[in-house]
Amino acid sequence: MQQRRRDKGKVAQRNFRKRQAEKALELKQNHKQLRHLVETVVLAHRDGDTATLSQAIAQAGRAIGVGLDGDRMDRVDERAQSDPSHTSMEGVVTGISNIIRPVCAATTEYSVEPTVTDRDTGQSLLQLSQPRSGRFSPRLDYGIWLDPERFLKIVDPPLDIRPYIGARKHTVAGRIAWAALDYGYACLQEAMMTSQPATTFTASTATGARKSKADWLTLLPPESAGRRAFDRSLRHSTPLHDVAYMMDLVAARIEFRQQGYMRANTRGADEIARQAMAGSVAAELRVRGVRMDQWWSALDIEAHVQTEMGVWDFAAWQMALCGGNQETNNSHAELIMPLVESLGHSGVCFGDGPRWHVPRVKALVRAWWSQVSRLELP
Repeated sequence: MQQRRRDKGKVAQRNFRKRQAEKALELKQNHKQLRHLVETVVLAHRDGDTATLSQAIAQAGRAIGVGLDGDRMDRVDERAQSDPSHTSMEGVVTGISNIIRPVCAATTEYSVEPTVTDRDTGQSLLQLSQPRSGRFSPRLDYGIWLDPERFLKIVDPPLDIRPYIGARKHTVAGRIAWAALDYGYACLQEAMMTSQPATTFTASTATGARKSKADWLTLLPPESAGRRAFDRSLRHSTPLHDVAYMMDLVAARIEFRQQGYMRANTRGADEIARQAMAGSVAAELRVRGVRMDQWWSALDIEAHVQTEMGVWDFAAWQMALCGGNQETNNSHAELIMPLVESLGHSGVCFGDGPRWHVPRVKALVRAWWSQVSRLELP
């Protein structure tokens, strides 16, 4: 029984090798025919023999069953007699592409040593033994010119902005969080564009040492928005002093809000690095004795606003801010804008999003609601 199975296996292997050899021979013959056809076309084109070129293209097409239709070939012949450029462009491009594409697609995995050569000089005109990569490659990388990572997209929102994405960007918390990020990004842009790193000298060395970004940002005028934003939001923790990185983080989040994704090849899209930075900030503040329960996130502020307004009034506000009624939406958005702007201009970065000191938040919310609650809302 086992001997019979072994014999069957040997026969099957022999038949497979035979079929493989026949296929290789067939492909080799196809290559030989293709080389001859292409050689005829190339030489006719080189010699400017438009009549021979048209006939060669038609013959090549008929040989593989992908020829030009009769009417089209007649028109090419007529124009070839009057203007050879028509044959050069239309005949060669259409005919050659129709001939080479189906044959090369089936034979790129085999290597054939001979090449088409010029009859007079022996110079190689077309190398068919090795498939090329690039625009005219018949392989799977056909047409891929650019770095594929350029278009890789991250469609999962970062953890720090996840509560404020989509329709939730219109909520009380969403408006406050995005106001802080937009304002901070604008201020840092101003700082980066208007400041230049300074060079300082010491008595112990004759070489200049460049200051860090944290140092040269302090050279901005104290009244400038960039200086105020840095002093208020970033100066309190050393890991936040890389202003360029902080700008990349905010830019990636703004891109996600606008596009629904962020590009993967930017520093700001690295969520692991962002979480590591946030952990360093938290550890530093913990050593200094900073109480995190005294710093509220935008969601914490929203919960406090609900407490001040009452559940029913707050639910009506939230529905108006996020609803489809444009008139109601606009009126409520205008009324909450003073609170949003005040908080947006006073946020402090903790690596996991902006936060606000609790006593200041309570004072702002109380003052705002005491005025708005007297108004008659639609």
